[in-house]
Amino acid sequence: MGITAYVLFFLAGVGFGYAAPTRWKWLPVLFPIALALGAVMVHGLDGAIIVRLVVALIVTALGVFVGMTVEARASGQSDHPRYA
Repeated sequence: MGITAYVLFFLAGVGFGYAAPTRWKWLPVLFPIALALGAVMVHGLDGAIIVRLVVALIVTALGVFVGMTVEARASGQSDHPRYA
């Protein structure tokens, strides 16, 4: 498995962390869980699925934190405008 899925989970986390209202920011964490449950239903429980799920959850949470940080910095800059 390549890193494409993890990049998409990170981008979803950043997008939701930045743009979503407070209660919805953690919605992307459900995406890897839903995909892992589907894989367990088809292939059965495997150690590789657990490891990939943990990595996907960490990457997604990191993306949400990055998005929240960008949002906080963007809103903080609008409070203190820079004058030339």
